[in-house]
Amino acid sequence: MIARGFTNPTERIEKLKRVILDATPYVEADRAVLVTKAYKETEGLSPILRRAKVAEKIFNNLPITIRENELIVGAITKNPRSTEICPEFSFDWVEKEFDTMGSRVADPFQIPKETAAELHEAFLYWPGKTNSDLATSYMSEEAKDCMGAGVFTVGNYFYGGVGHVSVDYGKVLEKGFRGIIAEVVEAMEKMDCSEPDYIKKQQFYNAIIITYTAAINFAHRYGEKAMEMASFETNPERKAELLQIAKNCIKVPENGASDF
Repeated sequence: MIARGFTNPTERIEKLKRVILDATPYVEADRAVLVTKAYKETEGLSPILRRAKVAEKIFNNLPITIRENELIVGAITKNPRSTEICPEFSFDWVEKEFDTMGSRVADPFQIPKETAAELHEAFLYWPGKTNSDLATSYMSEEAKDCMGAGVFTVGNYFYGGVGHVSVDYGKVLEKGFRGIIAEVVEAMEKMDCSEPDYIKKQQFYNAIIITYTAAINFAHRYGEKAMEMASFETNPERKAELLQIAKNCIKVPENGASDF
């Protein structure tokens, strides 16, 4: 759909591209605050259920942003080209750069004082509890000395986790999260509580239900935001786009996709 006086789709893409290229990148604190709250609230649960509750907290509370000219929505930051922080992986290097990250040569990010204050408060929970702390605890002193001397580096594996995962997008497009949840419920009904790994399986299945239900709600929140924006939109082309965005987000990923 071409709107707002665009003569071709490329014009829209160029405008969206300029927003990214011209943006001032910011560090935002919303995710870090939500993750910290979730971990504080779930200290008695198993790791997989805690992680599911983290996803639930994020999906249900992260601010919803739909930017001008967007047709595909789902930004995790309020500002374009900005970033959230993942304190459950690591945090101390961020705090060390509160006053310098905005002026560094590579990838500068502005950190407003109020954001730094929110992050500092969240970070107080994390010493000794991060993935980086756990990984370091498994290393010998010799390995840590070699890492400190630059013999090798763990890079982003320490600071952001490993992203080498291939997921079955086709299944989600076909069945939707609601269909997958139904599969999980059916599997749980067939479980034998006398199996040695019964509890482990049960927690895994419950984590799927919690996470996928929250992801559905996240999409619905975008649908509601698009509907709200459409109700105030005076440009008929953009209004139609927002209504289509709302329709899409209410349908998927809860249900399977019906077209491209």
